[in-house]
Amino acid sequence: MTSVIKLKGMSDSIVRCIIPEDLPSSELSAAFGDLKQKGGGILAGAGIVLDFGARSIDGPTVGDLLSEFIWPSGASVTAWITYDAPSQELLKRAGFKTTEPSRAEGGPCGSLVLHRSLRSGQRVEHRGDVIIAGHVNDGAEVIASGSITVLGRLSGLVHAGYEGDESTVAAARWMEALQVRIGSRVGSLARDAEWWGRHVIASVNDGAVLIDFWPAAKTGNTSNNARIKDDAV
Repeated sequence: MTSVIKLKGMSDSIVRCIIPEDLPSSELSAAFGDLKQKGGGILAGAGIVLDFGARSIDGPTVGDLLSEFIWPSGASVTAWITYDAPSQELLKRAGFKTTEPSRAEGGPCGSLVLHRSLRSGQRVEHRGDVIIAGHVNDGAEVIASGSITVLGRLSGLVHAGYEGDESTVAAARWMEALQVRIGSRVGSLARDAEWWGRHVIASVNDGAVLIDFWPAAKTGNTSNNARIKDDAV
């Protein structure tokens, strides 16, 4: 059997283990076993980011991976990454880290770029900026300590500056969200607003959430910095 799980070097002895979302659950154990056999020299003593994409993870799967793959290989899990919100909650309750390694841990340099859309029930959490090259559909969430940019349609929930940084922004190519959160502020949007379905940037100014059009989307008489209803988180 040829392993379909990919290893990608990051930095400072951290290895990203990419598990395809279309890999059947029934073949997961065998795939990890094959990876352990062929990549043992790389994994020994390394920190591993287990990247499951949008795949869901249950308790037995976590236990099997630890006992049959992680511990025997001599590696340690730096982060468990999944965009499935219930799986994130399960991992958090178990005390596992579910966000990308920080720069100090040898991880990414602040920004996370995802070339995918997020559907209902999926969530991305990241310490840094997040760029979504796709849609954030209704029921999906993006939570970032930095700014958030959605290059498609934003219908779900975004919370930029979740650690309290109100200098961050939330930008969308097509704004169709009823709420935007920045720092400790919450902005409520209306479907009949002039910016609905338009290219916009949301920011905080003097304690209020403001909406402005992307510079390239502005026309001669377009008003800027429209104030929207906001409340503290």
